[in-house]
Amino acid sequence: MTKPMIMEEIISLRDSGYSIGEVIRHFESSGKKPPSRPTLRKYYQMAAMPEDPSAKLVKDKAFDNPPFREVIIEVIRNCREKYCVSSVYDVLIEKFVDSGEFESLPGNEQTLRNYVKYLTAKGVIEATPKNPRIYDHVFDTPPGEQLILDFGEVGLEYGARVHFICMLLRYSRLFCVYAQDHKYSSEEACRDIYRGFRKFGGRPMQFVIDQDTVFVANETYGEVIESRVFKDFITEQDIKLWVCNKADPESKGGVENLVGFVKKNYFSARDIKTIEDVWATLPGWVERKGKRVHKTTYHIPLEVFESTERGAMRPLVPSVYENAPSSYKFTDVGSSAYVLYKTCWYSVPREYCFKQVCYKIAGEKIHIYDEARKYICSHELSECKGSHNQLEEHKKKPTENWQPVMESLRTKWNCFDFQHFINGVKKRELPPYMRTANGNREFLRCRSADERTCGFGYEALL
Repeated sequence: MTKPMIMEEIISLRDSGYSIGEVIRHFESSGKKPPSRPTLRKYYQMAAMPEDPSAKLVKDKAFDNPPFREVIIEVIRNCREKYCVSSVYDVLIEKFVDSGEFESLPGNEQTLRNYVKYLTAKGVIEATPKNPRIYDHVFDTPPGEQLILDFGEVGLEYGARVHFICMLLRYSRLFCVYAQDHKYSSEEACRDIYRGFRKFGGRPMQFVIDQDTVFVANETYGEVIESRVFKDFITEQDIKLWVCNKADPESKGGVENLVGFVKKNYFSARDIKTIEDVWATLPGWVERKGKRVHKTTYHIPLEVFESTERGAMRPLVPSVYENAPSSYKFTDVGSSAYVLYKTCWYSVPREYCFKQVCYKIAGEKIHIYDEARKYICSHELSECKGSHNQLEEHKKKPTENWQPVMESLRTKWNCFDFQHFINGVKKRELPPYMRTANGNREFLRCRSADERTCGFGYEALL
């Protein structure tokens, strides 16, 4: 029997008062194989025969009810670039579930993906053009081995832009993202990378980077020259580099995929107007993505990290770029321009006397800052107890130009012969007029033409 005939017979038996069990027994007694119970129940509950019984029955769409349909269409139409369905699904969670309006969404990501295809086929949503790329398989590295770094940029309304840095652990696929409203400098990048270290609870063995000017100052015939700040950072943290080839997108596909994922999955479906909107929603998005099943590994990144990779990460070491308040120690500078750490003294410029400064220990160095945490100087830690360590630029230098001092004294005391000030007076040639034994004060006779004025000046100096 064909499908329309079976459907018509079941509806006819139902209208005659047959129950579902009686319909099954009727088919069996007639020597016919009854349909499965779900199919039988579906045909039994039909009000009447469809106009085209041979057409495939379409289920009700889970997201085709208000308020989900209107929000989905609005979010997708407001996307300035290609949208990602998983990003739209994440926006629905924020709008309906996190706000408490609904306990859960009516379907999962695949349900929403099918519904978006349905809206696209109906012409409600415009189809996005596809430009697929082909990649070679990159074999995974051991846990705790590699951390992928790259920068991204997204334009907002009114000409504003968001710059972000991505960090991805290659083994577990766990990542973190930080953003700001201006282009990253080397120092800001190192500071956010160390924030990532603190979040991961350790350091990797190697960085995988693009030839960005924040990291690489120059590259000549395969020799990579790192920027000064970034080189100091990787030396401080004892991390190796793997620099991708320049102008070769296939060699840095893993780096670019991370930035593309953030753009499509986070930025594409969100109406972000200011950097404050990013700071408010980005951490929650990163946390949710760490708990989902990864489409490549079919594992949950956070679970893989906690079970395997966290133990393989190297322990944290202090850094100059750590901006946690607890990493700075405040101290007062007294009359001598030195800072005491343990039993050793380390010099600071003389203008910081009687002021408060702070310092941080990173590696084998002590780094000193002012109250506003502006960098002052750095010293190598001394192993000699009680030593005073002074930088060359902090030493008090003698005044080389003494002519202004001499002229000021001449003008003040009206004295033009300084020979007796320079040579001094011999004991056996003491002048007849000076302070006597009983304390009487008398002027000193000098060799100048104006004895009275010069004598007064000499007595004032004595």
